[in-house]
Amino acid sequence: MNNWNQSMRNDDRNDDKPPYSRIFVVCSKQLRVEDLRPAFGVYGTIEDIHMPRDRNTGESKGIAYIKYSKTSSAATAIKEMHLKTIPNSNKPIRVMVATNKNDSHNTNEEKYKRLFIKVHKEVTESELRQHFSEFGHVDTVHLQRDKLTDECRGFAYVNYTTFLDAARAFEECDRKYKPIFATPKEELKRSRNSLENLTESFQSSNSSIIKDSYSDHYGHSRGEMHKRDSMTSLVKAKPHDYDTVCVTCSPQVPQKYIDRLFNIIPGMISCKYSADSFNGYCKAIITYDDEKSAFHAVERLNNFEFPSGEIISVKPENNPLSKAANNLSNIVNSFKNAIDTANPDLVQLAEAIAQASTLIKAATSGPSSMREIKAEIHSTDFCSVHLPPPQPLASNNSRVAQRCFLVFKPHPPPVAILKDAFCRFGDLIDVSTFPNKTFGFAKYASIRAAQEAIKTLHGATLCDIRLKVLEADERPSKDDKINADDENSVDHNTDRKRIKLHDGDSSMS
Repeated sequence: MNNWNQSMRNDDRNDDKPPYSRIFVVCSKQLRVEDLRPAFGVYGTIEDIHMPRDRNTGESKGIAYIKYSKTSSAATAIKEMHLKTIPNSNKPIRVMVATNKNDSHNTNEEKYKRLFIKVHKEVTESELRQHFSEFGHVDTVHLQRDKLTDECRGFAYVNYTTFLDAARAFEECDRKYKPIFATPKEELKRSRNSLENLTESFQSSNSSIIKDSYSDHYGHSRGEMHKRDSMTSLVKAKPHDYDTVCVTCSPQVPQKYIDRLFNIIPGMISCKYSADSFNGYCKAIITYDDEKSAFHAVERLNNFEFPSGEIISVKPENNPLSKAANNLSNIVNSFKNAIDTANPDLVQLAEAIAQASTLIKAATSGPSSMREIKAEIHSTDFCSVHLPPPQPLASNNSRVAQRCFLVFKPHPPPVAILKDAFCRFGDLIDVSTFPNKTFGFAKYASIRAAQEAIKTLHGATLCDIRLKVLEADERPSKDDKINADDENSVDHNTDRKRIKLHDGDSSMS
């Protein structure tokens, strides 16, 4: 477990709390943790010091990560220690904010000096400047206003001269402002336009293929109809029996992005979008005007990842009840048209009624259809490993026999997906994740079920999200100690943990 925690240090930098409380130090390879701790400990409480080493030689890489409990401590350390020397080293060290692997490597320090705050609509910039000047030199205060009414929109930006001043304001200002460090404008713009740029690039790529394909045959450009035909001509496959696809995305994204992405494939007729905010995913049923376009959407867009990290799953929509509903609607329309005519054809009416009756019976009570529906419910296509059928959940009041520690990359799947996967080993009490965290826990009422989950799901992927499942390392509860005296309720796995704890205690005494 310790090795695992160490290997996850860099990933945990994404979730440093408070923000920017970890610093990056470039130092001599001869320095050790014992040299850094007293030098940096004077600026605040140090939670962790990590000095990476070369895997082959074991030699220090000459860098260190120091995690403070407060942002202002990290800011003070940067101000006081950057380009200074420390004992046991004659070489000046470099100290800066530790960025996570997703940050762009640039020298823009504005992100550490700019606060985003919530304000009342009646507040003035002078009032804000007066309050926030108590913590350091304020460069600018900018109230966001409506372009039409010039009314304050309820938030503002405060720019400081130094990171330390901003950190003090972040920690000490009136809590009614709910301060956070503001994302730089260029990063916001890049994030906001990332999907647009990606879809434009994707569409441009397809357009170039279309153009090249048609130039061979016609020697000149075509209109929208030719573009559509050329796209379907790229799908060199036999006809398929679906023109509708089911799209799921986790975490959820707004409908306009789903609609815009799938509209790249020509022939989209409708997009029925729904979002489950509680479980953190969205779903869309998208219909095309022909089968080849739907097939192309599955082939090209399944497992597509948005620039912001959301992953979509695209599969054919083969729900027999949905098909029955669509077909039944067509039959009803034909039935109405037959009645509205001056001389309705009784044979046509009889055929429409017979078709509707047969369709409803096949969709709702036919054994083959029911098997398809059950197969849909028990499907394990979302998981990379084979899973047993779902099992009932244990009572929430059940005693927790063992917990599993879950780690997700890049983000947790929806809780509904996690429960679907982890309940298949029986005795599952609950699965929990945490906002803005990449870990969670699964609680089981039996050790057998927990061990089966670890054995099966460790290293698997759920909805294209990598998953690690480990035994949670925790101290035994008071109830466990009481039950340890009862020979009829001995938990050998728990006893093994207690032995390790007692041995550790005895060695320390």
